[in-house]
Amino acid sequence: MADEKIMTVVTDYRREQLCKITSGMITTIPKITHIAFGSGGVNNVPVQAQIALNKEEGRYEIDSVSYPAPTTARYTVTIPEDDLDGVSISEAALVDENGELCAIRNMLPKGKDSGMAFVFTFDDEF
Repeated sequence: MADEKIMTVVTDYRREQLCKITSGMITTIPKITHIAFGSGGVNNVPVQAQIALNKEEGRYEIDSVSYPAPTTARYTVTIPEDDLDGVSISEAALVDENGELCAIRNMLPKGKDSGMAFVFTFDDEF
């Protein structure tokens, strides 16, 4: 990536959902259910209008959610031992129950070794 920093954005889709729920226009928003992983985050900066990862490699159901701070939801997923072997993961996204991307994070590449589970956390900060 250009300056080798982790970059995270909330998508326009999710910002619209948050606006509508806080104004009372809607009463519920779809919950986060998955994290998608991709290999196309290097040299790309996520943008709010983005509706897909640059090169999605797989999606995994949320294992757990914790709240390390009152305004942070920490989502944890596990990529199984035999999935994404040899893939350099450099982008991730929170995905809601409708399959829409809610937040996207680009990062330095993380190699996924064969035979090793990969546990990943993604903090959704408000």
